[in-house]
Amino acid sequence: MITFTSTILKFQKKGEKTGWSYIEISKRQAEQLNPNARVSFRVKGHLDSHPIQQAALIPMGEGRFILPLNGSLRK
Repeated sequence: MITFTSTILKFQKKGEKTGWSYIEISKRQAEQLNPNARVSFRVKGHLDSHPIQQAALIPMGEGRFILPLNGSLRK
């Protein structure tokens, strides 16, 4: 398990991802979670006190991933 502080970001214009809120997962963090992963993979944990179960990290290139945040997590 890894623990880190992040800022919630939002895509302004990014094709089908336009308007998505997300947290960026750095290459270093992704390597700790799932070494050598280049495709989506599922994670679980907590965002503050809110549980995250079976959420998929989406690859964004160069080893980086994002965790999209659904409406209940954004609230």
